[in-house]
Amino acid sequence: MFFFFVVVVPYCGGGMFVTYLIFSSNESRLYGYCLFMPFCFVVKSFSVFFFSFHFSEKGWFMLKGPWVGGDARKRLYVMAAVMLLIVLMFMGVMDFRKREAKRWVKNSSLNDHSPGVYYVVVQTKPSPGWCRMLLSSVLTNVRVATVGAGAVYVHAWRWAWIRKYMLWKRMQDNDVMVIFDGGDTFFSEAARREEAIEYFMNTTPSTRELFSEEDTLHGKMAPPLLFAAEKNCHAPQTYIMTGVDTRKVKPRDMCMNLYEGALAVSIKEGTQALLRETPSGESHLNGGGMIARVWALKEALEVFFALKRRSFKWWCDQSMWTMVFIWSVTRPKHANRKLLLRRGIMSLDYETRYFHYPSGVPVKNGMILHFPGPPAARSEKMLQFINETSWYRALRDSSTQREAYKYLLERYTTEIHTVWGSRKYVKFSTVCNVSNAANPRWLIGPLNKK
Repeated sequence: MFFFFVVVVPYCGGGMFVTYLIFSSNESRLYGYCLFMPFCFVVKSFSVFFFSFHFSEKGWFMLKGPWVGGDARKRLYVMAAVMLLIVLMFMGVMDFRKREAKRWVKNSSLNDHSPGVYYVVVQTKPSPGWCRMLLSSVLTNVRVATVGAGAVYVHAWRWAWIRKYMLWKRMQDNDVMVIFDGGDTFFSEAARREEAIEYFMNTTPSTRELFSEEDTLHGKMAPPLLFAAEKNCHAPQTYIMTGVDTRKVKPRDMCMNLYEGALAVSIKEGTQALLRETPSGESHLNGGGMIARVWALKEALEVFFALKRRSFKWWCDQSMWTMVFIWSVTRPKHANRKLLLRRGIMSLDYETRYFHYPSGVPVKNGMILHFPGPPAARSEKMLQFINETSWYRALRDSSTQREAYKYLLERYTTEIHTVWGSRKYVKFSTVCNVSNAANPRWLIGPLNKK
């Protein structure tokens, strides 16, 4: 017991405290413990090796070892002072980082800044589906950044990596982010993408000062944050906030009941500009695609992480964003204000202008096409839609064009950010097989996304 309180508690407890200070977000604490717990045990081992503990005749204990001199009480003071200095040092570092982040947030809306557009995917390691998406981005003139490389993938964690990328890029409030799944998507046409981005720029408020809930509800401006819309209703973890008994209600029924209740409120309060049913049935949030002004995403992430702190059970970010979206519209009285995003900021891409989940015959909608589900099950549908793209037809029909694309891919570099914060530009040929990527038959195959 004596050894436990003198050695294990000070060193391992101190290490856990430092871990908390550095990795303050819930998403990264696991990595922090993985890093610092071995460090704590190493320190403990050295302590046991260099210091021997025994009780003196008066009941006090003495420390013997080559590193510390003087009596026992002085040695304890030295150890306590060193640990205190370490803790204060890390607190100072974290305080500096927070002040820098706040300064960036404060100044980001004050500069005369021409808005940029950032395309981001989360991918922990290369995959054939990711390579196909990169190929489509190269051939439609889009630069896509990949974040989260080297991480253990959990849906709910990826938004911490995205926020870290925003801070690293020092994005301004009027910038636009396009975030989408990287392993089962591809870009459609360059002209369609340019038209969609121009529409978003012209219809959404560029800063929080220009935002108006009333104008959004009356259609004078578009919501500055849109998630993809799909037919399937999938939000399996909303029970965490709604209290539904999952033993009695099936996941799909739970999701449909949540949307039906929200739709009734939306009709009653006249907020159907934000939440409504569509003839196509694509009326439910899908977390695989989002376009937003940076200022709106910042506000939404504050609510998202506040919601995440309510439970350690969260893993499905689609369930979390569904709650953020529905509560932002319905404004339930029992909900904590920190969990209520301002009404009008968030809605869905009901027109599938930005993201399209093909479910029938090919339609010319969506700058990014998304094919979720098992690769073999979606290959036939993907063949229909990929044949409609000009970049694929050029690969398929022209050997000259195919060789030109291979030459381009061999020299192309892609931006990758690791989960630890480092950035590197990697040649396409080192993470993807160029011969496969330029092979029309390979592109339409059932490619794994992970």
